[in-house]
Amino acid sequence: MADTTILIRDPDVVRDIERLAERKGKPAQQVVAEAVRAELGSDAAANADRAKRDAELKEILARIDALPHDGEPLTDADLYDEDGLPR
Repeated sequence: MADTTILIRDPDVVRDIERLAERKGKPAQQVVAEAVRAELGSDAAANADRAKRDAELKEILARIDALPHDGEPLTDADLYDEDGLPR
């Protein structure tokens, strides 16, 4: 893939890349590379955050599951009358 050439046919995208390159005073290839790497980095950070939240959620659920259960679980008949209204 090192020899891959990317052709951008959308003139708006090309214009935006050129504007960004001019604003930063860098070659277009460099600003595109920086933008792609920044996006990849933010994806990695988001995945790490998601993994941390998942682990925290599993811990919370484990603590809930460990709580003592008092009595039989409620059924729909316990919660709702024959018309489907809450008791």
